[in-house]
Amino acid sequence: MITKDEKIKTSSPYLGFLVLKKLAKAKEQKMMLDDIVLNLKQELGSINYRQIIFSLIFLYQSGVVEFAEPYIYKK
Repeated sequence: MITKDEKIKTSSPYLGFLVLKKLAKAKEQKMMLDDIVLNLKQELGSINYRQIIFSLIFLYQSGVVEFAEPYIYKK
């Protein structure tokens, strides 16, 4: 999941944790994908879209979230 050369704060599991944290604070436990990306960029500064995509794939493959355009839901 995490290589020795990768920063922990840009790893898929950590970004997935941040996404779940944001979803837990949302009223209906759903957020727009754009809002998630903007929140992560504000919180972490420089972050690559590829890292965000990998974290969302990680959450989806784990069965934690579900997608319905343009929202992401917590199961």
